[in-house]
Amino acid sequence: MIPIHNSDKTKRKEVIVNKLSTLNDYDFSEPHRHDYFEFFYFVKGGGNHIIDFKEFEIHPNSIQVVAPGQVHQVNRELDSRGFVCLFELDALEAMTEINEFLFEHVCFDVETIHPVYTFSKHQTAIVEALGKRMEETLEMEGMRRQLGIRALIQSLCVECMQQSDWKSNGREHDDYAAFRKLLFANFRELKKVKEYAEKLCVTEKSLNEQVKKHSGKSASQVIYDQIILEAKRLLLMGMSAKETAYDLQFDDPAHFSKFFKKNTGVSPSEF
Repeated sequence: MIPIHNSDKTKRKEVIVNKLSTLNDYDFSEPHRHDYFEFFYFVKGGGNHIIDFKEFEIHPNSIQVVAPGQVHQVNRELDSRGFVCLFELDALEAMTEINEFLFEHVCFDVETIHPVYTFSKHQTAIVEALGKRMEETLEMEGMRRQLGIRALIQSLCVECMQQSDWKSNGREHDDYAAFRKLLFANFRELKKVKEYAEKLCVTEKSLNEQVKKHSGKSASQVIYDQIILEAKRLLLMGMSAKETAYDLQFDDPAHFSKFFKKNTGVSPSEF
């Protein structure tokens, strides 16, 4: 069963930063997930990081974002180092654009929103400086420490936004982003394109066009993909096919099994 980790400190709206030097509690031998963000900055690379079943190399001076609910497993090499920030989104007290950038990692899969950021030579110098500043800030105490950490994480997010050209794509304002956010919050209850179109006050045709434009898939397939992704997570957590079916609000476990096999090619038990 994949454990779900939570933190009393993040619940208290604190931003936690832990150094990654020798292997520690963040290097689990089994996949797990969290109910908060994990924001990794690797000063020295080595090893790999599996996020929602996809493997990413750990590069030096890179940032990796793990969103709440994503299944991940860190496999660092012994001499890799850096730090990891743990926080709930509200705790950053960031501008709307930064919140939108981070929340996209919650709404979209790792194929759509790449969770790993590597930088140009110029940006690397900026990121390195921010990393050194983080080291200094961790030696502070009290409110100065929290304020400094929040500011540095936001600055690192801005560099990630710059690297991914986030501002120019306009995702934060279009119907597709609104659909993905609505889908993330409601995929258990709402499984039809018509239901999402009604809540977004658009026609089914318009919604399908927006989804096709951004993803290359139909709206129904994106809905199914979200359900399947969570089904895989639940099955890997040790739930039975029947328990997974009811968690995802399928009335009939047999219907869920048929749905899962049609979309993955294997039955839940085979997966």
